[in-house]
Amino acid sequence: MTFEQMKAKTDAALEKAQKTVDYFNRVEDIDVKDNIRENLKHNLNRWYMSYDCINDKFILNDMLPKLELYNFQVNEQIYKNGISVAKGYEDNGIETTKADYIKIEDSISTKKQSFKDAFL
Repeated sequence: MTFEQMKAKTDAALEKAQKTVDYFNRVEDIDVKDNIRENLKHNLNRWYMSYDCINDKFILNDMLPKLELYNFQVNEQIYKNGISVAKGYEDNGIETTKADYIKIEDSISTKKQSFKDAFL
């Protein structure tokens, strides 16, 4: 997943969270509000929300998606080429090796070998 894809996914989730917050804060029926409140409280961080118990409102927490995007960039930078990871291992006394990967062919052969070709 690229950073642009991650940002688009995060922005879409943030937009849904804003709609949910707006809906909850507009509802006037106490029973409906109680039901929605309990369901939303279980997923506050995942849905980028915070709950204000004094005013009985949900608030959009835009710091969570920013943190997710920051962590995504950091992880992508660290693990992208493996140099940082290998250096960290070597600094801690762990021996690292480098593997060279070679692409043998594009497709898998479905030709069945005879016993003679396979074992003799």
